[in-house]
Amino acid sequence: MDNKIRLRFSKTDTLRFIGHLDFLKVFTQTIRRSSLPIAYSQGFNPHQIISFALPLPLGMESVHDYADISLTADVPYDEIVEKLNDAAPQGLHILVAYKPTGATAAAATTVADYAFTANVTDEAIKKVLDAESIVIPKKTKSGVKNTDIRSDILDIKKTDSGAILRLSAGSAKFLNPLLVVPLLTDDTPCNSGLSRLELYQNGEDGIISL
Repeated sequence: MDNKIRLRFSKTDTLRFIGHLDFLKVFTQTIRRSSLPIAYSQGFNPHQIISFALPLPLGMESVHDYADISLTADVPYDEIVEKLNDAAPQGLHILVAYKPTGATAAAATTVADYAFTANVTDEAIKKVLDAESIVIPKKTKSGVKNTDIRSDILDIKKTDSGAILRLSAGSAKFLNPLLVVPLLTDDTPCNSGLSRLELYQNGEDGIISL
């Protein structure tokens, strides 16, 4: 039996300062300590069947993040959450477990929301949203190229402390929020000043949470 489970979790505190591969080790160790019946891959080097929706940049925290795991037996969702949180280190908190529908979280992700704290004006937001194109140097697989990122800036909302960015995300299209922040403020951007609030997938009536 192979039961696919989606986990919504937060990554905060000192865990935001470890890279994706090290965080994967933290996550797999948490699962191992939880004694949940995790499924393993086949072959000479079996590993836990687990995948993350979208790797988090070093220094950035997440409010809602997602991972898919597979279990070899039925376990109640609330028990999964309890066992994982009992085994998790500070900074990792499992919020909910549920049955995913459709594609994996990694394949389904298309949009992400980010929050940052800075001095942002309504005029700066309007200038970006009204622009027909925004061409900047962007790192690609074939090197640094001048790229029009305007279509990947889906929305910007001002908050009391800064702004929330809604950007393209996922394997097909991804826009790093650090490329957008300088368009809105003179404050020097860094990952530690950003938090990823939510990830979304395409639904019948628009985008929906994973």
